[in-house]
Amino acid sequence: MRQSWHQDTPIGPITVMSGPRGVEKIWFSTTADADDANLDVLATTADSEPRRDPAVAKALDAWFAGEVTTLDVEVDVTTVTAPFARHVLETLRREVGWGEVVSYGELAEMAGSPGAARAVGTTMAHNPVPFVIPCHRVIAARGKLGGYGGTTQGVSRNLAIKRWLLAHEGVLLLDA
Repeated sequence: MRQSWHQDTPIGPITVMSGPRGVEKIWFSTTADADDANLDVLATTADSEPRRDPAVAKALDAWFAGEVTTLDVEVDVTTVTAPFARHVLETLRREVGWGEVVSYGELAEMAGSPGAARAVGTTMAHNPVPFVIPCHRVIAARGKLGGYGGTTQGVSRNLAIKRWLLAHEGVLLLDA
């Protein structure tokens, strides 16, 4: 059974979609990122009300409050059909912890594909489960912030969210 709900966070409201194998998608509720399929799932939950997975909601609240440093929830990345992208996302989640950052090139190398930094960047821009798979921890070369594709709220808002997420983890970058 799929469960979807809206949840407030310090960086704005998000919508979370969870299925039988784990969290499938997280997006900012105030953006155009919620496509028709996502809206259909929200509209067709039992009793026409979004249903919350209490364990996932609690884990997200604890992570945003800084009470835990790992979002220990099941994730379903089978919706990511490209094997390379799925492998990169799994590598990121497994290898790059709280307060750590890696460059796109370093993550490509960690995933066994040196030289695929641009492909890693594309994968990060389409990460279906930000925060749980921490794409905000991937930065550009030479310590520059890089981009953040978690929202469609404009470049400056996206970068402000990425800065907040990194600062939340104790990472302070000097350059945007």
